Amino acid sequence: MPDRLTSAAADIREVNLSYLLLAQRLLHDDFEGALFRLGFSKEVANIMMRLSPAQLVRLASSGALLCQFRFEDQKVLSALTKDLLGGVLQQAHTTILLANQPVERVA
Repeated sequence: MPDRLTSAAADIREVNLSYLLLAQRLLHDDFEGALFRLGFSKEVANIMMRLSPAQLVRLASSGALLCQFRFEDQKVLSALTKDLLGGVLQQAHTTILLANQPVERVA
């Protein structure tokens, strides 16, 4: 059983680090677009952009999954699973639904 826990912790750390590195890259490439895609407030985004690689690794190793899926709404999940017009309407509909969700604050 301890091997499964160790493996799960390593998987969480890997997902977290990938997410944090992706978030930083998105924020540096297109700040406003990244705010929308990530669901970050400007304050959180500015902190994320300033984190050093060592800080990212420590944060990724926290043991908690840092990214959050925004599928609490049945409409969002349903929109993501429908294939309308080759996905064009699906993407637009999903974007509209996600844009209506409030940005959560990290305190």
